[in-house]
Amino acid sequence: MKRVIFHESALTEQLKNDGYATFDLLREHDIEAMTAIFKEYHTSDPEGFYATTHLDDKEKRKILSDKAMSILSCRIEKHFENIQLLGGAFISKAPGEKGILPLHQDWNLVDEKVARSYNLWIPLVDVNEENGAMRILVGSHCKQETYRGPQVPPVLYPISNEVDKHMVSLNMKRGEAVLYDHALWHSSPQNQTHELRLAFVLGVVPQDADLKYYQQNGDTVEEYASHPNFFFENDRESGPNDLPLVRSFQHPNSFLSKEEFERIYLDKTEAKPEPKKGFFQRLFRN
Repeated sequence: MKRVIFHESALTEQLKNDGYATFDLLREHDIEAMTAIFKEYHTSDPEGFYATTHLDDKEKRKILSDKAMSILSCRIEKHFENIQLLGGAFISKAPGEKGILPLHQDWNLVDEKVARSYNLWIPLVDVNEENGAMRILVGSHCKQETYRGPQVPPVLYPISNEVDKHMVSLNMKRGEAVLYDHALWHSSPQNQTHELRLAFVLGVVPQDADLKYYQQNGDTVEEYASHPNFFFENDRESGPNDLPLVRSFQHPNSFLSKEEFERIYLDKTEAKPEPKKGFFQRLFRN
């Protein structure tokens, strides 16, 4: 299995077992420079939940990523042994209900049977429950094989409220970073402050990992060979376009019930009823 490896072994183990690891990344002047890049291209605060990868102007998406990465790359790479950075986007959460990000897993970027892919999420302001910090289901990245892509609803979506009871909030200082597995279930609640919650996120894979793109039609999953610039050159929901098809295979994508969630993700087993005692067992019980 190809995984990203930290220089600090404890973080590597946490990432493998829990699906995430946090660490200090940016200095104060880095944060100020990153914020200035965002403001240079945004004269007013975007509404709701916003990401620069959603911009219609594909060239602008790439410019914003490249400018941010010119600051981030050297800071990030010194923490890892075998990392490939894929570029990223500024993301913001405005005050109000429109900024809520529902429970989900991020799209697969690799074949998760042979490699893992990740997001590196870097808040540019302090984040907590009040302004919509990320919430995660610890260890959920390795509980169930899923294929995520356009038009594929999250299998836990109908029981989001039940799942949320088992999630934790990642309260972080600005300039910290969290590296999390793309299969880790996460969400973020409403920003209840009056300020924009600004962050930067980028894709991360182990060196030499083969990039993939998945889409699902009914019970059939289609796997395509992808490349690092695919999401800068194409819209997320536009499909594989000219990517070469690698294979198709059957994989039903069914919503889970509360009981199935507890069994798969919480390792709860169904309580077996005790066998009924016969007449003489009841009569001569100890």
